[in-house]
Amino acid sequence: MKRMTPIPVVKGLLGVVVCASWWAADSGVATPVSASQAVAASEAVIYVTAIDGRNTPVADLTAADFAIKEDGDAREVISAQAATGPMQIAFIVDDNGSGLFRYGLLKCAELLQGRAELALFVVTGQATKIVDFTADARVWAAGIGRLGVRPATPEGGQVLEGVSEAARELRRREARRPVIVVLTVGGEEHSTQQARDVLDQLHASRAILSVVSAVNPALRRPAAASRPADLLDSNFQLDQVLGDGSRESGGRRRDALATQALLTDLQEIALDLIARYEVTYRRPQQKRPPQRLAVSVNRRGVSVIAPTRAPAR
Repeated sequence: MKRMTPIPVVKGLLGVVVCASWWAADSGVATPVSASQAVAASEAVIYVTAIDGRNTPVADLTAADFAIKEDGDAREVISAQAATGPMQIAFIVDDNGSGLFRYGLLKCAELLQGRAELALFVVTGQATKIVDFTADARVWAAGIGRLGVRPATPEGGQVLEGVSEAARELRRREARRPVIVVLTVGGEEHSTQQARDVLDQLHASRAILSVVSAVNPALRRPAAASRPADLLDSNFQLDQVLGDGSRESGGRRRDALATQALLTDLQEIALDLIARYEVTYRRPQQKRPPQRLAVSVNRRGVSVIAPTRAPAR
């Protein structure tokens, strides 16, 4: 029989947490783990929006209304409350110099004023940051003002690079509530990034990805290519990121059929983010991190916009 080493008695609630996480059961060797690490490893936080049948946010839910599963296994929901912490939002604009998104983006930013730090990237071939993360309304309003009609980029650009760069920066900043919003008129994608790599970067950053796509040949015609197969593959990679990324992260993709709908789409993105719940649930410590996440509510007529990929941490 294996001899058990007595666990030292430590007084106080913190001592109970430390003692519970101090010993490695499989080897019998003491492995120190801090109290904060033990708590963090057993909890996860996600941001979700609950809506009724008219797409109106539902604001009076409690933890008891939510059900969460990871890889099919039920998890205990600890709390659900209105998310009030400031967001960090990176807008990536790929408009072919049309100025199409300027007015809607300004109205979206006005709704988010006082709730978020905003950054602005513009795709002119490569993705270039023209406004760094700031809560100063004057700064980002001036940046949005630069998005009027300007030289076109009919050959397309590197939207994937923009998403990748924004995700990496949000992770470096350890952003509390990271968000990436892509506004695009379609066209040819010229990035060499692979979709799975960008999706993994997005997942690691914990950012919600939302997309407004106003694809119209009048806004950007398909570019001629010397190697069409390369461009087709790049477009496939981009479409996978914009589609799977928004679904996996708990955002939404909107395909605008008319330019008049852009203002509504952008305002709905802001209202969706403002109405988010911060939901905390308990997860067991596992050797293999969970992959699939399923979030639902038990109130009739209410659905939830939530991530489908389990958080990494």
